[in-house]
Amino acid sequence: MAFSTLNIALIETEIIDFDVDSNLQSIANRIAQLPEMCDVAILPELVTTGFVSDAERALSLAERNTGDSMHRIADMAHNKNCAVCGSFLARTAGRVFNRAFFFETNGDGTFYDKKHLFTMGGEREIFASSSKSSPIIRFRGWNIKPIICYDLRFPVFCRNVSNDYDLLVVVANWPKARYNAWKSLLVARAIENCCYVCGVNRCGTNSDGLDYAYGSSIVVDYKGNIIAETSMQNPTALVALSIDKLNQFRSAFPVWKDADRFTIE
Repeated sequence: MAFSTLNIALIETEIIDFDVDSNLQSIANRIAQLPEMCDVAILPELVTTGFVSDAERALSLAERNTGDSMHRIADMAHNKNCAVCGSFLARTAGRVFNRAFFFETNGDGTFYDKKHLFTMGGEREIFASSSKSSPIIRFRGWNIKPIICYDLRFPVFCRNVSNDYDLLVVVANWPKARYNAWKSLLVARAIENCCYVCGVNRCGTNSDGLDYAYGSSIVVDYKGNIIAETSMQNPTALVALSIDKLNQFRSAFPVWKDADRFTIE
């Protein structure tokens, strides 16, 4: 069934590093409080554990797609009748990945492993990198593309060819010190790709003392306007996206027809 309006919830949350059960309970509480009309609930990057800088600890915390954390989040999606998106520490064949998930209401999950690893943060010492582009997920008549944090800095990787997707979802642990880059890049990706962009970030302070800004999760429309954002007082932001308005804009201002063709190696 196609929905002309997609109701999005940005769930900005403080993450208790390494405490999977507490984080899952917090997520469950926040999702349970969403209005019935919600179609997609979006969580931050590594929402069950936070970033783990020790390889041995990361491996011990990492789970399979069929593990307890993903089962519980799939149940949240089913119980609330809305899709749930975020990322988690995943383990496959003895390797650790930063893996995005998108659970639909019937329990079906789509996964994507982070392509661009943040060298300055030591991610290459912890995670394996994906060899594939992120998927485009068809949900309620919308085409949705999930990416993870540092992926946002690479416009070719995010490029929307022939309007293949309508909504770019960016889940992140983006530090407060680089907030201006985060906000600017979200706006840029929306303008250049003629799409909605939703960026959901962690907030608070992690176990290493790194600060993440409160109110740093936003939704940007196809013109580059910020149409929703969280705040310290309101860490859950709700917004309705219109596919009709998006398509009207694309028809009236078809810059996508002049875009360059390319391949990603």
